[in-house]
Amino acid sequence: MNLFVFAIPAVLTLLLPLLGILFTGRDITPFLAFPPKPVILSHPGFSFPVFIGMAVFVLIVVLPFVQKGIAYKSDKQRPVRPLPLWGVAACCCLVCFWMLAWTRFKWMAPLQPHTFFPLWMSWIVFVNALSHWRSGQCPMVTNPVRFILLFFVSAFFWWVFEFLNRFVGNWHYTGSQYTALTYFVLATVSFSTVLPAVESMKAFLLTFDLFQNGFKEMPLPGNFLSRTSALIILAVSCGLLLFVGIFPGQLFPLIWVCPFCIFLACRILAGKPHIFSGIKNRDYTQVAAYAAAAAVCGIFWEMFNFYSLARWHYSIPYVQALHVFEMPILGYAGYLPFGLECALIVDLVMHPVQSRTS
Repeated sequence: MNLFVFAIPAVLTLLLPLLGILFTGRDITPFLAFPPKPVILSHPGFSFPVFIGMAVFVLIVVLPFVQKGIAYKSDKQRPVRPLPLWGVAACCCLVCFWMLAWTRFKWMAPLQPHTFFPLWMSWIVFVNALSHWRSGQCPMVTNPVRFILLFFVSAFFWWVFEFLNRFVGNWHYTGSQYTALTYFVLATVSFSTVLPAVESMKAFLLTFDLFQNGFKEMPLPGNFLSRTSALIILAVSCGLLLFVGIFPGQLFPLIWVCPFCIFLACRILAGKPHIFSGIKNRDYTQVAAYAAAAAVCGIFWEMFNFYSLARWHYSIPYVQALHVFEMPILGYAGYLPFGLECALIVDLVMHPVQSRTS
């Protein structure tokens, strides 16, 4: 992985909120403690004007894609083939582990807090099987070595967000207590499934003609992909991420947006392909596919979490209302930029040759 497009953005993402804490004169020790736990914050309560404002902003961004998807007509037929046997097995495991996650059998008690990884591994394999069923290929079969590598990168990737959550305190975990080392190992194993899940769902969505061809010929925005624009995006994103450490209750959404902008700007400055490369040709295929993939995964993450023993809970300023499972409904909008963030990292792992070419 190129130093400039991975290591430097990662360091900036981790360092800038800490600098914000230092500028306020507060002690940074709680933010560096292990195992990582969110620092307890007093969040602003629900605000109807903020809720409406954020909802309108999300609609403005999403509506053109929804309209394009609804208007797209396809008569393309997929060849009919049987679902692979390994997909049938994965489906059975998925149902089994889902049931075990949501029930409380006495014989299952020692393993009850550990259903996340087998449940999501089953889900990932099953979604790959669905892609193979529809198109004859899928990430875990087409490029198995790099797909396995994606699990290791994913663990580090989500640890970054666990670190950023210390500053905003938007989620916390309950259901089990562990020593620092045990917590690190178990959490790392669970976090390893994030990127493979998003990549698998993206591949499945692209087996549908809507996602393959339905988001082309869309309006071309301004020239925000130039090097000058990238420098501005990088400077603004770094400044805003620093201020997250100072005003966490007001700027909490930026932990999802700023890291993406920093990584994107560095890729543009390095002359590397990225998730928005196709926009120059008015092609939003990858943007729509990854954003939708993360949103679909988000629904399953929240649903599987809802009745599990070891689970997460949310405390989100201004919009803590109208919950769908544990997540406030507007919180699902965060999965859209998160999908684009996943795309940047997945590309470094799954397409390293392409990522090195300008």
